[in-house]
Amino acid sequence: MANMNELFLTFDDKIKLTTAKSNSLKTSRDSLRKDIKSWFEDNDKNQPSFCWQGSFAMKTTINPTGENDYDMDDGVYLNGYSSEQDTWPAPSTVHRWIKDATDDRTEQDSIDKNTCVRVVYANNYHIDLPIYIMKDEVAFLAHKSKGWTESDPKAFRDWFLSKVSSNGEQLRRIVRYLKAWKDYKSLPLKGIELTILACENIDCFENRDDKALKNTLINIISTLEDDYSCKKPVIPNEDLFEEHSETKQNDIILAFKSLKKALEEAIAERDVEKASENLILFFGSRFPKGKATQVANYQTTASPGVLKHDGRSG
Repeated sequence: MANMNELFLTFDDKIKLTTAKSNSLKTSRDSLRKDIKSWFEDNDKNQPSFCWQGSFAMKTTINPTGENDYDMDDGVYLNGYSSEQDTWPAPSTVHRWIKDATDDRTEQDSIDKNTCVRVVYANNYHIDLPIYIMKDEVAFLAHKSKGWTESDPKAFRDWFLSKVSSNGEQLRRIVRYLKAWKDYKSLPLKGIELTILACENIDCFENRDDKALKNTLINIISTLEDDYSCKKPVIPNEDLFEEHSETKQNDIILAFKSLKKALEEAIAERDVEKASENLILFFGSRFPKGKATQVANYQTTASPGVLKHDGRSG
């Protein structure tokens, strides 16, 4: 049976966000924070607080492929507002503040989206700036179409980190493998959905990422077939799969089953080169090709208990 743990670890090194890309995001984040602080000071408003969040903060961001870009979420927390929500400024107003503060940072004007203000950089990355106000230790997001809505990215990050604390770094790698598979196969899944499914169904296997991923997929499939849902584990606890059509449900479960089958066949294969070739079809060329494994093939001779090598490779 093929042991592809080393191949998966090499794969992880290739898909994990590089130090250079990570540093670019941090530098841009710090510059945007200065821009926002300066704008708030110039306009006599209370200084905001910041908290980076999302996959970058959880260390599950992967290097992009093709025309895909990579990103960071940096939450902007407005201060100085009472708990009386009807006294808060409109979400569209605070969006305009952040857009005005960041418009000149790059050649392209900031993009005012429903859930955030996005600053796009020329080097194929962007930074999203969601805006919050805290009320009774719960964060409310400035959503342009839905108003101030409960959303707690800090709680989600803490939930994920607690899962990593319980399961180890293998969990982070499993999430990155699933994200790389999703990107390569252009599947209709979001990174947060794969993160939740992986955390809720993780089955670690010491020193074997290939088996851990296979076992986790088995659990994910069983869970979805029993109850097709992906509920966010923190407020507002929404089901991220709630609006999936039956066709989309079937397609997603089938995709998970196809990856599981590929892993099962690869692990059962005695030749690591053949096993890796099968997985390259699911993860792309960034998955390393293994070296051909010479497997001794033994036969019994006419004499009981005597083994004879027949000279062929497996």
